[in-house]
Amino acid sequence: MSVDKLFANRPRTILAPMAGYTDYAFRSICRNYGVGLTVTEMVSSKALTMDNELSKKMLYREGNDVPSFCQIFGHEPSVMADSVLLPEVQAYEGVDINMGCPVKKIVSSGDGSALLENPRLASECISAVKKALGDKPLSVKFRLGVTDSSGAVDFAKMCRDSGADFITVHFRTRKQMYSGVADYTLLPDVAKVGLPVFANGDVTTREDYLRLLDMGAYGVAVGRGAVGKPYVFAELEGNTYQFDLLNTVTTHIELLLKTFSDRVVCNEMKKHVSAYLKGKRNGKQTAIAVNAAHTTQEILQLVTDFTNR
Repeated sequence: MSVDKLFANRPRTILAPMAGYTDYAFRSICRNYGVGLTVTEMVSSKALTMDNELSKKMLYREGNDVPSFCQIFGHEPSVMADSVLLPEVQAYEGVDINMGCPVKKIVSSGDGSALLENPRLASECISAVKKALGDKPLSVKFRLGVTDSSGAVDFAKMCRDSGADFITVHFRTRKQMYSGVADYTLLPDVAKVGLPVFANGDVTTREDYLRLLDMGAYGVAVGRGAVGKPYVFAELEGNTYQFDLLNTVTTHIELLLKTFSDRVVCNEMKKHVSAYLKGKRNGKQTAIAVNAAHTTQEILQLVTDFTNR
């Protein structure tokens, strides 16, 4: 499937995958605000092939979450190829390979942005996964580089030549982690490689979106800018929307309770609710109380009290 066909009549926006945040419930909520494509939290290809229960549970999704890609990480081409043949992954419309995660635990295992330092192995991984996927689209997400951006254009060319259908580039280096500002200086050069490029990093407004399109981006991927603000996707498109805090939190909890225990959902929701409350008048006090909650009912009562005030 071509990228144009994938995004036909859809906004060229992606909910960027974020470990611990882009669970199936949050992806479903973002759908209500018009996101074009969602991507799962990154899942270990090796864990999938070893029938890891939690990894497979992470690939559950709601019926409205279409199209969506499964994001895998790893560094063994044959294992990665085997993982995308599993039914849980095949259920998705495409696959994204994570070659950008800067977290030490991931990098030290040779995964994520460690592959920026080994383009030959990265190429083998992309080629193997693409061969296994067949007609399904494959994307690759990576950063500008490890400490600088000198190899970014060449890495994009490698992705193109290895079979990727499009790329998502986080315009920060691994060294930057999530600090500083995204540097889009090289976006026009990366776009000239010939692959559709989704620009990622500090995209929070429609003005950002339009500016990056003018610079050559095919679309944008929004990560942290969507946390607590799933409606950002409506804003990017210039669409009107309604956001009801209590209804959103209630929906989020109800969806997560489909597959996880109340204790797990309670702990997972603390960061989401804190994000929803950020910047709101008297929100900090409620967020502190939410972080001390022991059940989802406690959280719902606290949010109810907050909205009533």
